[in-house]
Amino acid sequence: MALAAPISARADWPERQVKLIVTFPPGSANDAAARIFADALGKKWGKPVVIEDRPGAEGTIGVGSFIAGQDDHALLYTVAGSITVAPLLVEKLPYDVNRDLVPISATTAIVLMLAVSNQLSVSSIPELIEALRANPGKYAWTSGPTLPRFVFSAFLKQHDLKMNFVSYRDASQPQADLGEGRIQALLTSLTASSSPVQAGKARFLTVANPSRAATLPDIKTARELGHPELEIEGLAGIFAGKIMPEAVRSRIAADVTAICREPDVRSKLEAGGHIVLSGTTEELKAGIEKQRSAMNELAKIIDIRNPQ
Repeated sequence: MALAAPISARADWPERQVKLIVTFPPGSANDAAARIFADALGKKWGKPVVIEDRPGAEGTIGVGSFIAGQDDHALLYTVAGSITVAPLLVEKLPYDVNRDLVPISATTAIVLMLAVSNQLSVSSIPELIEALRANPGKYAWTSGPTLPRFVFSAFLKQHDLKMNFVSYRDASQPQADLGEGRIQALLTSLTASSSPVQAGKARFLTVANPSRAATLPDIKTARELGHPELEIEGLAGIFAGKIMPEAVRSRIAADVTAICREPDVRSKLEAGGHIVLSGTTEELKAGIEKQRSAMNELAKIIDIRNPQ
């Protein structure tokens, strides 16, 4: 009986449907992006790419499920924070992110915005600092989980400012509270902060990403405004397990790179609040290392496990 050829020798990969495990809940911005890539890859490969959402615990549930599966027809869609942040927050991970995950393609960076309530009557970061310094402990803030919270906590500490952090279980509630003035500052994704701005109840001060958002080209980045301490690189990407040979990983990376250049895909992702990246392995690896370095610096300023 003939033995099955090793995957590296098979030119017809994928031979069956591919599973894309996503570390975010259905309906989230990153889940939506993963579905756009899954659809495009399925068309290229002639085999369906099905989404399996495994959110929770800073991405460790989805990552753990992916690694445990040891499936050569499975890929992981997650953010760099699953590699750079989770090991700092979870005492003993059941896997080694450096050994068990192989970066394939940088896909998108979710657009992150700093918004303030009209109650503050500020229109710039220096004015925000001045208002907070004049009223220590008077105002409240919240953010998206992990990186946005770490970055804004460090920003407050670096400038010796006092605000009250408000924790939410419902991700839709902060922008409503920003609009009603129950919180005064919100650092989170564009999609989770745009409603009160569109309603004229709040304003965006800056884009926290290193580059501007295509849908808001006139809003400058924090670095452009002289506040690199507010910069966040929230990049997402596609990863493989160590079971997948390099030849297949390279082919996937080339396909994702091509998809990232497609105008229709780019417009869908940008409309969903994303900055489209190059699709390359090199960009994902470099982004992870950059974020790992940033996390090490943040850990010198704040307690990562109890930022505020």
